Amino acid sequence: MKKNIFIFRHGQTDKNLAQKWQGSGCDDVLNETGKQQAKELADKVKDFELEKIYCSPLIRAKQTANFIVNNSTKKIDIKVMNDLREIYFGVAEGKTFSEVRKIFGSEFEQCLLNPNQQTWFLHFPEAESKYEAFNRVDACLKEIASEKENTVGVVCHAGVISALQCGYQLKNVSFENCAVLHLQYDTESGKFEKIN
Repeated sequence: MKKNIFIFRHGQTDKNLAQKWQGSGCDDVLNETGKQQAKELADKVKDFELEKIYCSPLIRAKQTANFIVNNSTKKIDIKVMNDLREIYFGVAEGKTFSEVRKIFGSEFEQCLLNPNQQTWFLHFPEAESKYEAFNRVDACLKEIASEKENTVGVVCHAGVISALQCGYQLKNVSFENCAVLHLQYDTESGKFEKIN
């Protein structure tokens, strides 16, 4: 049996706009652009037949999830799952990309932003790696896929989506605010596949 899991990144926050590292240590709200993006996402997914929304505990994700639920013609429950939270970026939390680049260098930054399975063990001091994030989120998605619903939404974060891209070796994944990533889970093989 195949289950559809639509993964959504939250809408824009002021830290996104200011190009700051915003991990699970920053609990920012959506700005006006982010609210508009979330409204547009809610319109886009209206026909996806979502049965439930699973959501990161961070405010920006919960606000985005609420836009989807409030725009739906049928009642959809939201379940907050701690393991869908953004990666914790340690000493980089809340700092601008350029500040962090000066300290750690652009090569290290690129390894964190665009990891492969050789570099995804790297992390900032006191932070979580993409490898660690992938393991917690993969386990969480498998738990979600074991539930009774066949079509669900998951509202999370760019770092989480990047970890999934690396772990599942996905191509052509968007990290824009309110981007949609459609995965299908095969209950027999236990594998996720990207649907274009």
